[in-house]
Amino acid sequence: MRNPPARYLQTLQEHFASAPTWFACTEGMDTHNARAPATGSALTTNQDGKGTAFQRWFHFKEAFSPSFVTAAIDSLGYRPQHIADPFGGSGTSAITAQLLSIDATTVEVNPFLADVIKAKVSSLSAEKLRHAAVDFQASLGRTCSNVLRLSHLPPTFVEGPEKRRWIFPLSVALHLSRYLMCIDQIADPDIQRFFKVALGAVLVDCSNVYVNGKGRRYRSAWQDNQPTPEKLDELFAIQFNTSFEDVLRFEGRPQSRINVIHGDSRTALAQVSEPIDLVVFSPPYPNTFDYTDIYNVELWVLGYLGSSADNAQLRKETLRSHVQVSRPYDVPLQSSQLLARTIEALNQQQDRLWDANIPAMVGAYFRDLEIVLEQCQRLLAPSGKVMMVVGDSRYADVSIDVANVIGEIASAMGFGSVAVRKVRQMRSSAQQGGRLLLAESIVELRS
Repeated sequence: MRNPPARYLQTLQEHFASAPTWFACTEGMDTHNARAPATGSALTTNQDGKGTAFQRWFHFKEAFSPSFVTAAIDSLGYRPQHIADPFGGSGTSAITAQLLSIDATTVEVNPFLADVIKAKVSSLSAEKLRHAAVDFQASLGRTCSNVLRLSHLPPTFVEGPEKRRWIFPLSVALHLSRYLMCIDQIADPDIQRFFKVALGAVLVDCSNVYVNGKGRRYRSAWQDNQPTPEKLDELFAIQFNTSFEDVLRFEGRPQSRINVIHGDSRTALAQVSEPIDLVVFSPPYPNTFDYTDIYNVELWVLGYLGSSADNAQLRKETLRSHVQVSRPYDVPLQSSQLLARTIEALNQQQDRLWDANIPAMVGAYFRDLEIVLEQCQRLLAPSGKVMMVVGDSRYADVSIDVANVIGEIASAMGFGSVAVRKVRQMRSSAQQGGRLLLAESIVELRS
């Protein structure tokens, strides 16, 4: 495979902390003896990289950095043909693979996030976006607001008579209806997706709420400091220009094959048949938090959810890491003594658990990861590996040692090499005192 032009390589290195060493090799040199850098806590979190190209298209509270992906690739010791991420999230694996001219498959159950990833890896040209921006501004100027365009939203979303709380003032909601109707009229699906993602990136900032690790909360003194339609226009313009800048700067990026599958990773990986050199991902942690709540505003306003039934179905398609929706629970097919002891300890603390289903949920969580690993095992190339970033949880003083449970299950599944490495400590919940009690670890598996 040819090396990228020097200009592109320089641009890549400006935005990504470390590119694989084989990227700097010249034609004819041995590219199979790459140095394997140690991955550490700085790489598993992207908190310091929010201004990185493509990462700034939408704010993600937790995402591993592009440097983690490049380090994982480098650690293979050879240039991969195909990598995969069963939990696509912010699309870090997909866009990094594309920039490194590597084929990739990514799976994402959240339809909005799947579109964020597709928008990032799209081959849109800056010229097409320039024309689309002019057309969009003209369309916005002649489109009248229509509150019926928001009729699918839950009652709390739009200000109204006798409502005590609302996410959007009526003036902002009406202005949003104009944006949505103009986006509806865009014929090119790639351009339409780009505009939708740009609008999604500013929705929460144009609302009366904010989102943190506990979900959606109302801002302090929100009644006296409500957003305006002018703020929506201003933030959308800034976000559009920011995303456009990345499209323009990386217009000549490699066009490797990036397959984005919108679906449940437990079943969607069955669609993949091409061997995979590296599976790199971070699944939801078993902390009983429904991660779809974080994107609740975007999912509803942008039309990915149209009813409570849609919301319930999406929750059922997520990993069994929460108890927000009723589902059957089972346990891994392979034995794990550590998991058995953990579930027994949780059952003994039932009177202290805030939900009686937590012990069963923990067992089902590991069964779900086992299902994903079964597909990884099927697809993994002989010299390939799986690299997972996982985090522990804790209930009623019972620790869920996620990394070592996965290690036991993987060994029982027949993975020949299992390595677990702790990389940082995370804070527990406020109920647990907020102390640094929970480990985040990297699990590496080879056939």
